[in-house]
Amino acid sequence: MFEQRQLPRIFWAMALVCTSWLACSKGDSEGEQQGAAHRPSGQPGASSGHAGGPGGGRPAAAVPVEVAKVERRSISSFIETNGTLEAENEVDLVARVTAPVVDLKVEEGMQVDKGQILARLDDSELRARAEISRATLEEAEQVFGRAVSLKENQLISPEEYDQVVTRLETARAQSESDRIQLGYTEIRAPFAGLVVTRYIHYAEQVNTGMPLFRISDFTPLLCPIQIPERDIPKVQVGQQAYLTLEAWPEERFPARVLRVRPVVDSATGTVRVTLEVETRGRLRPGMFARVFVQTETRSDALVVPRSALSLESIGDTVFVAAGDTASRRDVQLGFKEGDSVEVLSGVSEGERIVVIGQDGLSDGTPIQIPSGLGEGAAAEPQHAASDSGPQPRSGDVPRGPDGRPDFSRMTPEQLERVKETMRSRGLSEEQIEERIRGAGGPAAQKPE
Repeated sequence: MFEQRQLPRIFWAMALVCTSWLACSKGDSEGEQQGAAHRPSGQPGASSGHAGGPGGGRPAAAVPVEVAKVERRSISSFIETNGTLEAENEVDLVARVTAPVVDLKVEEGMQVDKGQILARLDDSELRARAEISRATLEEAEQVFGRAVSLKENQLISPEEYDQVVTRLETARAQSESDRIQLGYTEIRAPFAGLVVTRYIHYAEQVNTGMPLFRISDFTPLLCPIQIPERDIPKVQVGQQAYLTLEAWPEERFPARVLRVRPVVDSATGTVRVTLEVETRGRLRPGMFARVFVQTETRSDALVVPRSALSLESIGDTVFVAAGDTASRRDVQLGFKEGDSVEVLSGVSEGERIVVIGQDGLSDGTPIQIPSGLGEGAAAEPQHAASDSGPQPRSGDVPRGPDGRPDFSRMTPEQLERVKETMRSRGLSEEQIEERIRGAGGPAAQKPE
């Protein structure tokens, strides 16, 4: 979480870069001055070597870095995907009769209860029709009463009696129908929820089937996602998950798997999984979310900050603080969770790895760890990523005298693998090309 206590670390990182640059500039300037002082007369351009190298008069300046300890703790793997929130109960209320709007009781954003009146339509015509139906029913009931007496005295034929009964039943049905139609002039909420949309205006003439309001129940909210067919064994009902949203990027909203569709979509090779989300009173239908479904947890894993991974290697590399120098290590990665990553091999618990300043290091570079910044722990996870199996080691790639990768001597395949590693660390294409150009890579070469 980005808090105020993290600001000094950012300023410290900027200071590291500036200090390193100044140290290198100073070392180069002093080396040039010493070379000029000892250069025989008449031999312009004679080199005195790099500072600290064979022919240099003094050791290279220590590079200031920040380190964190390799710690042992639990880490989880996740299925990572996207989804859009939707309500379990959401409906458009439509007009069942044709009439003008004479009263609006609610507005958008208002919470309503089940059965609450939202609006009224003009009922004068339907009320008159209902009165006619009621009077017709009363008359039919009186006729039926007399017909029953006549039948008992055998003064009415069966055919006439049946006609009386039919007229009574028809009058009853018509009266009930008119009563129902009259009831449709009161628009009521079918369930408790929120008025999302009001489609109508006061005095507007509405017709049968015309939408009037949209009502949505935000509790619970659902998030349907699509997972690949290969991940079906990893997901089951009740499984824990969480969501992150752009509106609250530093907060996790708990969720659980509510249902799993039993069939696979043959067109996409995916399965629909529906999550039930804890809204905490802030989420809304239609929001876009990053979804992380937890699949496995390792409780005794070696974990390091993801920022410790070097960008200038084909595989996964970190630098360990071995006394006052940096030691390059090839590591094998496991689960990745937020800003942390599991290390399967290459480092041991308690070792200090460089988390800021490592991109300018090579194997054996002198380093300086300022007091108070050398015992940082691995970062807590902020966002999850899908789990990863064993990672390729950095392999045998061309390197310069300082031990760093030599981009100009790499094959196109090796260079592309280095670029892919940088992309996985979050660098943009412009940043990648800038790094390669700065190291004298192919991107910096100009045609003759």
